[in-house]
Amino acid sequence: MGSAIAALAASQAAAAQDGQAGVTAQPIRFDVAAPLSPSSGTSTVSPSSVPQAMERMRADDTTADLSLGTIYAQGKFGTGSTTSIWSSALGARLRVGDWTLSASLPWMRIRSRSTIFTGIDSTPILVAPDTAPVRRTNQGFGDLTLGASYTIVSDSTPLEVQLSGRAKINTATASSRLSSGENDYAAGVDVSYPIGKVTPFAAFSYRFLGDTALYRLRDGPAASAGASYALDSNSFLLASYHYSRAATRLVDDAHELFAGASTRLRGTPLRATGFATVGLSRGAAAASAGLSLSLDLRRRDAR
Repeated sequence: MGSAIAALAASQAAAAQDGQAGVTAQPIRFDVAAPLSPSSGTSTVSPSSVPQAMERMRADDTTADLSLGTIYAQGKFGTGSTTSIWSSALGARLRVGDWTLSASLPWMRIRSRSTIFTGIDSTPILVAPDTAPVRRTNQGFGDLTLGASYTIVSDSTPLEVQLSGRAKINTATASSRLSSGENDYAAGVDVSYPIGKVTPFAAFSYRFLGDTALYRLRDGPAASAGASYALDSNSFLLASYHYSRAATRLVDDAHELFAGASTRLRGTPLRATGFATVGLSRGAAAASAGLSLSLDLRRRDAR
């Protein structure tokens, strides 16, 4: 009896080995779909950076999307007068494999006594406070931002690292007084790691700002950290902290908190996002709020 049981066990083990002999282990590629930093660590959030962070592009052969966002910000920025900034931006992205190309163009309306220029991703750069006796209104198209990033995804863990570079090109007219007249650049890294429904993330970048005839702008770091929470496969909540070094010694560094919610509109390739910020320093807006809409050009399935 004992010998029969041993023979049966041996035959089952041999059969299992034969069944596995023709199977080749395949590496697992995790498809991370949770949002990244809504500022990508370049500065404060913007109407182009938020929708691009919320709509993660999957690693298909080729994917593309368009976005339209708007944000209204207000604060005194450490001065005795109130500054209001209304910015809207049209963005476009193309992902081919692990490479992503992006572009955004803002329309801005700035009412302030201070000198404020368009920054990377249509973020405002406060240069000097109270440079005019009364509040002036400057409006028009700001500077174009072009970007490229490379995404590194581990085959064994859901860790994702994105290396990026951005260039703000001087395209605004001199009469709009929205541009420094110089190009700005930034290089950065975003890291995210999903843990169930929660995805912590962090971003760091270094900005290189072009000097003007009147102001010597400071190069410096910007960073953000936070987490998103997946309500389901299509909807997220997100909260984060953002820091950026002041462009000159005449103003303070910016510290602010961000909160946002994003969901895909059922039955459509559209994603809607609402968001707001609260300033923690005199270098940031006291408060801001915005909305954005993004369109997945390849999505055909209705969810």
